[in-house]
Amino acid sequence: MTESVSPIKMDLPTDPSSQSKRPLLLAIVLVSLVGVIISCYPVIFCGRSYASSTWAAMVYNRWPPLPGMKNVPQATNHGSDSFALLVGEIPMGFIESRSVLEYGELPLWNRYSHAGYTLIGQAISMLGDPLQLIVILGHGSAVAWDIKFLCAKLIFCIGFGLLIFRLLGNRLLALIYAGLAAYCGAFFYIYDHPAFFVLSYAPWILLAALAYLDQGSERFVRWGLAWLLVNFACFNAGHVETAIVLIGGLNLAALLDALVRCRKRIEFARIMARIGIGAFLFLGLTAPVWISFLGTLGDSYTSHSEVQVFQFPVQVIIGVFDDLFYQLLRTNNFMAALAPGSSLLVFVGCILSVSRWRRCQKDVFFWINGAGIVLVAGCVFSLVPVFLLAAIPLLNRVGHLRTDLSYLLIIQLTIQSAYGFKCLIETRIFRRTVIDLLCAGAVLAGMVALFCFGGYAHMPVPWSYVLCAATGALGAPLLFAYLRSRDPRIPVAGWVGIIALAFLPHFRFGLYNVGPDTWLMIPGTRAVLNAPSPSIDKIKADNPEPFRIAGLGGNLYGDYAAVYGLEDIRSCAPLSNRELIDLFQNSPGFEFTNDWVVIIKDLVAAQPLLNMLNVKYLFGRPHPVVPPGVDYRLADDHDFGVVENLEVWPRAFYSDKIISISSEDAFIQKLAADRKKPFVALTSEEIEKEPGLERLESTPDTSISPATHFQLLPNSTAFDIHAASAGIVCLTEGQSKDFTATANGVVKQVLTVNEAFKGIYLDQPGDYHIEFIYRPPHWWLSCCLFWSALGLVALLTYLRIVRRTHSWMFCATGKA
Repeated sequence: MTESVSPIKMDLPTDPSSQSKRPLLLAIVLVSLVGVIISCYPVIFCGRSYASSTWAAMVYNRWPPLPGMKNVPQATNHGSDSFALLVGEIPMGFIESRSVLEYGELPLWNRYSHAGYTLIGQAISMLGDPLQLIVILGHGSAVAWDIKFLCAKLIFCIGFGLLIFRLLGNRLLALIYAGLAAYCGAFFYIYDHPAFFVLSYAPWILLAALAYLDQGSERFVRWGLAWLLVNFACFNAGHVETAIVLIGGLNLAALLDALVRCRKRIEFARIMARIGIGAFLFLGLTAPVWISFLGTLGDSYTSHSEVQVFQFPVQVIIGVFDDLFYQLLRTNNFMAALAPGSSLLVFVGCILSVSRWRRCQKDVFFWINGAGIVLVAGCVFSLVPVFLLAAIPLLNRVGHLRTDLSYLLIIQLTIQSAYGFKCLIETRIFRRTVIDLLCAGAVLAGMVALFCFGGYAHMPVPWSYVLCAATGALGAPLLFAYLRSRDPRIPVAGWVGIIALAFLPHFRFGLYNVGPDTWLMIPGTRAVLNAPSPSIDKIKADNPEPFRIAGLGGNLYGDYAAVYGLEDIRSCAPLSNRELIDLFQNSPGFEFTNDWVVIIKDLVAAQPLLNMLNVKYLFGRPHPVVPPGVDYRLADDHDFGVVENLEVWPRAFYSDKIISISSEDAFIQKLAADRKKPFVALTSEEIEKEPGLERLESTPDTSISPATHFQLLPNSTAFDIHAASAGIVCLTEGQSKDFTATANGVVKQVLTVNEAFKGIYLDQPGDYHIEFIYRPPHWWLSCCLFWSALGLVALLTYLRIVRRTHSWMFCATGKA
C-alpha cells in the first residue's frame, strides 16, 4: 500500500523528487490509456463509431440513414443530443476540411446553410480546438471523428490524474482517478455530443490555473502558456455555453485558492497581474470568435432570443450522482429533464469528505471546492432564486443553463470525493469506516426515497441496477478498509475485489458492443459518412451552374447536404438569417417548427419562394408523385426520388428594372404573382442609397441577364455578367451587410435586395467581373486583437527564455 504524502509542487526544477515524478506521469498516462481502451473497446476493436447514427435521420429519413450502410438494428442513444454532432458538426467538419485542404482558406462563411450564413460567428465551428485538426486532415471521416473522441477522453483522464496528484499529493489516488475518469458518468450523457470535447479540457484548466497562480512556481510562464492553450481549446471545442461555465467556474476556484494563500500585498498584486494578463491574452486570442458572434447576433434569428432559465426540483438531486434518475423524468418533451451525472461511488466519496472534514480542514482548496459545490448545486436544484440566474447575460437565454452548470458540478463533486477517499486511506480504524459508510447508505436511501415520493418520476425505478450500483459504491471502500485494517499490504486478490466492486457503479458509463441497450450505450456501426448516392451523383454531374436543393420529409436533414457539397436552404445552425426565416414563416407552403426545422408542406404553394431561392431539386423518397399542372418533373428515381423545379431563378442575374416594395407581405404577394420571371425588389431606404436606382423604377420592359462563369469559394462568390445598360445585379446569397463587392475591381456598395439578399448597382453598360467577399463583423479589429495577443505571448515567452538562459550562464560562470 502506498502511503499518502503531503502535496508536492510538481513544477519546481530544484525539487529533488522531480525525477521521481516522471515514472508517476508515465504511470498516469498508461492507466489512462488502459481506461480509454477498455471503456471504448467497441470503437477501437469492433467497428463501432461515435459518428454513426443509431436512430437520427441523416441522408435518408429512413433506416439505415446512410448510403451503403448495412441494415443493422437500431439502438437508443439514452437522450444524448445526437443531432448536434450528426447533422451539425459532421457537415461542418466536411466544410472546414474542404476549405482548408482544397482552397487553403480559413472557413468564415457557410454557403451550404440557409442560403449562405456565417460559420465562425456561430461560435461552434471547433476551429480553435487543436483536436479538430484530426477531423480536418481526416477529411471529416468517421474514423477521424473516432480518433478525436478517443484523444479527448485520454486527455481528460491524464488531466484528472495529474490534478488529483497536485491537490492531494497521493500517487495511488492519482492513478485511481486517472482510470475512473474514463468512466465519468457525464460521458454517458454526451457520448456523441460536442460537449464531450469541452469537458475533456476541464481538469487541465484547473490544473494549469493552480500552477500558473502558484507563488512558489518558477515555471509559471510555462504553466501560463499551458493555461492559455487549454482555455482557448475549451472555448473553441464546439459547445460555447458549457465552455464559458467551465472556464469561469474552474478559474475562479483557482484564483480564490491563490488569493486565500496570500500573506503579503505584493503576492496579491502578482496574482492579480497574472490573472489579468492571462485574461487579456485569452480574450485577444479568442476575439475572432466572440466578436464575430456578438456582431452577428443582433441581426440574427435564434431560438434563444428570450430569457429561459430552468432548474431541477431538489427532490431529484440524486440525478447528479447517476443520470439514470434524470432519464426516469422524461416526458413527451424531448430532453426536457436530461442532464449529466457522476456516479454513486463519487457520492460515497463526497459523504466521506463531509464526515471526515477535520482531516481536510487545513486544505484551502477543500473549502473552496466545497463552497463551489453548494453554490452550483443551489443553482441547478432550485436553491438559488431563479431571478438571479435570469440576470446573467447570454447564458440566461440558452435554455439549458442547469445542464451546463451540471458539468461544472460533476468536476467539483469528483474532486471532493477524492478528499473523502484520501481520508479513507489515512484511517485504519475499520469501525469508523463502517459507521461512515452506514451514514452514506442512509443518506443515499433518503435521496432515492425523496426521488420516488417526490412525484416527478414517470418511469419505474430499475431497482436491480440501483441496488447493484449502490452495493459496489459502498462495498469497494468497505472492502478496502477491512483489508487495510488487517494488513497494510493488500493482496492482489483483494485489489481485484476492490476494483470489481468499484466498477459496478460505473459499468453503465462505458461503451459496449453487445448486450441489452435498455441501460447500456451501444454505438452504431462505423459507416462512410459521405458514401456515394446514385441520385446525388447524377444531379451534381449534370449541372454546371450553381443551384440549391431541399430535402422533403427529413431527407438530408439539418446541414447534412453540405457533406456532399450541396447547398441547402435549411440548417440547424444556432444563428440564422432573420429575414430568410421570416420569409419561411410567412410564405405559403412552408412550416417552421422546433425553432429551426424548415419543412416544405406543399410543393405547389412553396414554388414561388423555391424559385427565387435557386432551389432546383427536391430530394424525397423514391417513386414520388409529381404534382400535376406545375413546372416540376421527375429528374431521378434511385435512392431518392428527385423532383426538378423547372421555374428556378438563376443564382445571380442582372436586371435593368427594380420594384419598390414597402413590406415583406407585399414582396411575398409580388413573388406569388410573378414567380417565373426574376425581378429585383428593394425598400425605399435601400433605393435612397444609390441615386441612379430611382430611374430604374420607370423602366418599361425588364431585361434579365443571368450570370456566368461562377467561382464559388469558401468565403467569396465571383461571376461574370453582361449589363446592356445601367441596372442592378442580384445575388441570392444571404448576409449582405457583412460583404464587400467589386465590379471589375471597383468597390461597390452592397445593397439588400429581395428582402434578404445581396445586390450592387451598375451605372454603366458593359461586361463585368463581380466578386462578393465575406468578412465577419469587425473582422479587422478581431484580427488585430488576435495577432497582438499572439505576439505578446511570443514576446513574453522569449523574454522568459532569455532571462533563464542568462541566469544559467551566470550560475555556470560563478561555479567556474
